[in-house]
Amino acid sequence: MELTPELGQKIINETSKLINEDIIILNERAIIIASTDPTRIGDYHEGAYLTIRNNSTTILSEKHVQELEGIRPGVNLPITIKNEVIGVIGITGDPERIIPFASVMKKMTELLIRENILIQETEWHARAIESYFFDWIQMDEITTEFIYKGNLLGIDIPPPFRCIIMEIKQEVSNDQLHVILNLLHLKIKCTAIRWGNNRILILTEEKHYESQQLKLQLRSLQNYVTDKFNILISIGIGTMSDTFRLKESYHRAIKALTIGKLDTITAYDDLLLEICLDEISLDVKEIFIEKVFSNLLYEKPLFQTLKTLLSNNMNLKHTAKELHIHINTLHYRLSRIEQLTGYNPKDTYSITLFYMGLHFLDEHLK
Repeated sequence: MELTPELGQKIINETSKLINEDIIILNERAIIIASTDPTRIGDYHEGAYLTIRNNSTTILSEKHVQELEGIRPGVNLPITIKNEVIGVIGITGDPERIIPFASVMKKMTELLIRENILIQETEWHARAIESYFFDWIQMDEITTEFIYKGNLLGIDIPPPFRCIIMEIKQEVSNDQLHVILNLLHLKIKCTAIRWGNNRILILTEEKHYESQQLKLQLRSLQNYVTDKFNILISIGIGTMSDTFRLKESYHRAIKALTIGKLDTITAYDDLLLEICLDEISLDVKEIFIEKVFSNLLYEKPLFQTLKTLLSNNMNLKHTAKELHIHINTLHYRLSRIEQLTGYNPKDTYSITLFYMGLHFLDEHLK
């Protein structure tokens, strides 16, 4: 473990709350790396050298100031981690006034360093797991060595399993993210990791769940997070894999997430028409939108009427009620839509065209 200037400054910020004296932090070479007096940073401290060499507290008097380089009266305490001196904390001032605080300062400093080590180890482990999954979703053939490497990282999920991608629609704090991850592990038998800035990758152990039960658990978590943090979450559920091959399930989870709307749970297994539509090229989709909606896009009341009609499964009464218009007004608008587009909104073929056009338009707006 090596003391860094950043960690040294963190130690000073915390320990200076205990005592109103100048404090310095020195590395294992007795160089000041952090200080309440910035002018001392980078100076060599011979008193700290003695503290490191002897692994014991050094009390520095006015006499020592005349004999040793770079020191002021005070107390130097060795910072010890796993029986190794990694640095020194120095407190400037009258030793008799400082000594009563010395033991507490030393323990607090070492506690802060151990906490920092734990955070670093946790972050390293999280990065290692994320890197492992990144390799996993790209592999066509999974070797025994690769599975063993996962076991060393604590990843032991035998098939069948399913990949799920959860997308958080706004910025969240680390504390909020930890709450979401902990909830996932409580509600679902799974491995869940942070996946980029605003996504969570989830690998469920399928032997524990029916498809509908899994959706209910995810919906429960989604509702809780929305109510507690006012955070919208969209979820894409991939297909089940009977082998260690994750690639297909992952890409289908991404596909379901992309096709699904905001704040929804979309399972690839439930998609039929959407999968076919998603395979159409972007150029063809743009041409289709232009042909179907070219005369309607700027007629906002008519366009909204069409969208509302389709969202209400062609129910005229519900559509009129939602739009707050008379049923006769609705019939007039539908007639105008037919005049402008050439397609009758009550005709099955035309309805299909309108549905496809709106689907492509939603994708384009995303």
